[in-house]
Amino acid sequence: MNRPQTKLKNLVFALSFSLMTGCVYADKAVDVDSIHNPQASSVVLTKADAKSIENNSTGKNQDFPPLKPEINFARASVIVANVLTRFEYDKRPLDVKMGHEVYDAYFKALDPQKMFFTSQDLEYFKPGQSLINRLLLEGDLRFAFNVYSRYREVADKRYKYAIGLLDKPFDFTVQEEFNVDRRKTAQWPKTDDEANDLWRRRVKNDFLRLKLANMDDDKIRETLRKRYTNNRNQIVRMKSEDVAEMFLNAYTDSTDPHTSYYSPTSAKNFDVQLSLSVEGIGAVLQKRDEYGQIREVVAGGPAARGGQLQPGDRIVAVGQGENGPMEDVVDLRLDDIVKKIRGKRGSVVRIEVIPADGGLDGKHRTIRIVREKVTMEDQAARSKIYETNVDNVKRKIGIITVPSFYEDFEGRSKGISDYKSVTRDVNKILEDYHKQNVEAVVLDLRGNGGGSLNEAANLSGLFLGHHQNVVQVRSADGSVSNVDSQVEKIWDKPVVVIVNRISASASEIFAAAIQDYGRGLVVGDPTWGKGTVQTFRPLSDFLKKPEAGESLGALKWTIQKFFRVNGSSTQVKGVTPDIQFPSGFDPKELGESSYDNAMPWTKIEKAEYKPAGWLSTQLKELASKHEKRVKASDSWQLMTDETDYALKLSQRKTYSLNLKQRENERKKMNETYQDFEKRRKALGESDLATFKLDDGLAMGEGNLKEELEDEKKRKENLDTIAKESANIAADLVSLQQK
Repeated sequence: MNRPQTKLKNLVFALSFSLMTGCVYADKAVDVDSIHNPQASSVVLTKADAKSIENNSTGKNQDFPPLKPEINFARASVIVANVLTRFEYDKRPLDVKMGHEVYDAYFKALDPQKMFFTSQDLEYFKPGQSLINRLLLEGDLRFAFNVYSRYREVADKRYKYAIGLLDKPFDFTVQEEFNVDRRKTAQWPKTDDEANDLWRRRVKNDFLRLKLANMDDDKIRETLRKRYTNNRNQIVRMKSEDVAEMFLNAYTDSTDPHTSYYSPTSAKNFDVQLSLSVEGIGAVLQKRDEYGQIREVVAGGPAARGGQLQPGDRIVAVGQGENGPMEDVVDLRLDDIVKKIRGKRGSVVRIEVIPADGGLDGKHRTIRIVREKVTMEDQAARSKIYETNVDNVKRKIGIITVPSFYEDFEGRSKGISDYKSVTRDVNKILEDYHKQNVEAVVLDLRGNGGGSLNEAANLSGLFLGHHQNVVQVRSADGSVSNVDSQVEKIWDKPVVVIVNRISASASEIFAAAIQDYGRGLVVGDPTWGKGTVQTFRPLSDFLKKPEAGESLGALKWTIQKFFRVNGSSTQVKGVTPDIQFPSGFDPKELGESSYDNAMPWTKIEKAEYKPAGWLSTQLKELASKHEKRVKASDSWQLMTDETDYALKLSQRKTYSLNLKQRENERKKMNETYQDFEKRRKALGESDLATFKLDDGLAMGEGNLKEELEDEKKRKENLDTIAKESANIAADLVSLQQK
């Protein structure tokens, strides 16, 4: 690779420590040549044969697309390395030790189950292990691309072997097992023969799962053949941008669990996720065999208004403008199809589809759609009013589901009056609750992984008041500042917050503030334990003279640690609910404590705040009322039994490949499932089952209509946990009135 002198000189690091709400810059000009000279790396990176690597890198083998390190990847690597070694909260030197960690992380990211590489492959690349730190600082990603070239070569071989096994009968009378989770305990297979035996067992297990779900053998072979082909294609058709992103993320993940590099494509998707808006047609896609399939048509979007595009439609071609050529998109990667469909607001896109109701042989239809800015309302806060009947007193309780702490940063910075934000949406809901005489509110943060710190503070303000300290933030230099709410209180009635193990970051800030102020009750199971703050910056911001339209991707890195107003960090420990519910999550597998390099829990001085005293004195009585109620509740007991049973099954790692043994196990599971269904029917419950029998299908292989109906039912109906949380809110109302 040529030395990128002109491109890598004079990088300016303009780092914002204001969490995307403003800009405080620390400018440092860096001459990359003074750090390392890329041409000085004359060490042989691997023992690999040069011609083999060249063939893989240029795409001469089979249908592999060309892969090669590009100048922008080198620039991204240098910037990322310099930012993280200088400005990350818990900065670590990019030394040989870190290089070894990156080496391990990269192989684990590519092959987490240790099913593709052999120990011989790792030995093959080991000479590069002690060079990785230098290569990252110099922007030399050849090693990463050589490893990936080998990876897609072995992936191609493994999947073709797996597909070939489908043509032969399996002996299901043999007593043997398959370990479905090889991440932590298993060793890399020593040889190809050992790897092939692992794949034989994997295919046999996949076959058995479908067979136990009553699929006939021919259909099983067809399903698995398509699955393995699609999986193989996803790997071998990765682009250079994807390879660079994976390798740089092996580095970022090694410094901190929540630090990430985003390629230009990923950076755009991250912005869409946080702002809940995008310029396009308003459709959610998924991969179905070789097609991009419409999974959902966003309500109110241009596709929905036209009425021609329907869930289940398969996309075969996309054309730009009124007369642009139709490009075949069959067998393309999903993100490539999405790129072609998204576009500037007001522009035209034409989409050729196979309608869902006509089958694969149905007549194709071409749909013309004008792109617009689409807001994904189904991912925004939503609410229901539930009437409780506790102690023969009926009360209206509002239940608000908050999927994330979203905020349209661009809209806010431009001063757009109606920019999208979770605080604005919840504010409108609360105003409506006042009109309907709702007596208490439940905020459901289950599964909410966080989002904007600004929104966490302001949403808290709706319940705490204006200029109340919500969270303390400590920077790497030890300085501590307070983040306070910037909105007026709109709700002074009782509050209950539901959390679970997946509730993290901004969710934990909000729940902790409500708990510390004694403003409401937190219920559910202990949260994730993410007590760190990240900033998100495009890498082009760090260039002294970025070229027009240039994108190097973006970096999200940890710059601060947050602490509750009581001085305790949520890091690792999370937020412990006042009243705990049964949990369906294994804390050993999920949560901050499951990361090897998570920051430790610490504590600082408490902030100035005035907690309400009455709630803590009533907690014992509230817990007692809850326990008494759920003991007498058949619905709660059913939910508890299902949750415990599903958790127990999820913790199982090894399965027999003997048909008779698996049939006996399946019979017992089916009896348990039928018992659950019988109890649910007797209760007249509308809840969807917590435990479902394994159907052996992968994402995109199931019945889309049934999946969408289930999703709709989950959104429209309140589950047992939400209902009991509303009952607890009703208890709060009664106690507060006393």
